[in-house]
Amino acid sequence: MSREPTEMEDRVARAIAFIDGVPSDYLTTTRDAYLNIAPYLKMARAAIWAMREPTKEMIGAEFVYKNCHMCGGASDQYPRMIDAASPQEE
Repeated sequence: MSREPTEMEDRVARAIAFIDGVPSDYLTTTRDAYLNIAPYLKMARAAIWAMREPTKEMIGAEFVYKNCHMCGGASDQYPRMIDAASPQEE
């Protein structure tokens, strides 16, 4: 059984669905709203996990690793942020 989506997974899934032309009320007001968004949640989880390891460009970007007020400038925080956004299923 699949776990409940995180807030970030839900946001990314809805953004993918929107780009795919799915009306927002189709994902919230229909009887089978969960079934309607389920494929987009899979895509969202895959997209988030594809971002887990920072790219060379991200590592070199000062705003991410040297001056990031959210992560305190610590480079090991980025994977933790992704883990929190989309935890792996147990």
